[in-house]
Formats: sequence, structure tokens, C-alpha cells
Amino acid sequence: MASFSSSFCSKRQDELQLDHPCDCDLPSRVKTSRTSDNPGRKFRVCQNSLQWLDEDEGRKDGKGHYRMKAKESCNLTLKICTLENEISICRMKIEEEKNRNKKELDKVNWKLFTHRLHYFSCFSCYILSLEWNCTL
Repeated sequence: MASFSSSFCSKRQDELQLDHPCDCDLPSRVKTSRTSDNPGRKFRVCQNSLQWLDEDEGRKDGKGHYRMKAKESCNLTLKICTLENEISICRMKIEEEKNRNKKELDKVNWKLFTHRLHYFSCFSCYILSLEWNCTL
């Protein structure tokens, strides 16, 4: 990446560009480099950063943000898609486990209900037998 020097711009383009804010949404100035390394190359400057306007390659700007190359962007998009698929698979597994657990819980609840019904009927028979004994 080419570097900036202290004599890098023309004083003629020193007005703020409110309609073209910087990446950090602050007003910026578009200037033209006058250095021997970057003659005529346009760049944007705000109070936080410097940014070449024609730069498409990966780089770190003055704010520490990383601007990616197209290949890196595609790789990250692929990784995101892979992670989204893995999340979907995990959600499906969780749903399956949830359904399995619900079926098991339903079985346990049914057993509990039948046991309660059995004890209730036994208790009822006992009470009835006591009443019969009393009346005899």
C-alpha cells in the first residue's frame, strides 16, 4: 500500500463533502495526492481516517477497519452459509430430541394416570367394603 506524505494534497479541494461522508459517517474531504508515489490519486480524509478512493484491494484504513478483497469476501460468505447450515442441523436435532422427550413424558404421564386410577379404584373398594361391613 502506498503511503501518505506531508505534502500530499492540493489546497484547491479543501471543502467538506457532506454528500459523500466517510465510512464512519463523518463529513469528509476528497483530495488529490501530489506525491511522487501517488501522483493524481484521489483519497478521502475525515477527522478519523484516510481512504484511497480507487483502492479495491484488501487493506486496513486509518480507523483499523479491514476492507476485504473479493476472494476473502466469497470465502467468508461460504463460511457463513456453512455455519447457517450447521445451525439448521442443530435446530433439527434439538427439535427431534424435544419430540422424543415429549413422547417419553407422555408415556410417564400415562403410567402415572393409570397408577392413580388403580389406587383410586382400590381405595374406593376399600371404602365400600368398610361400609358393607358396617351395615352387616
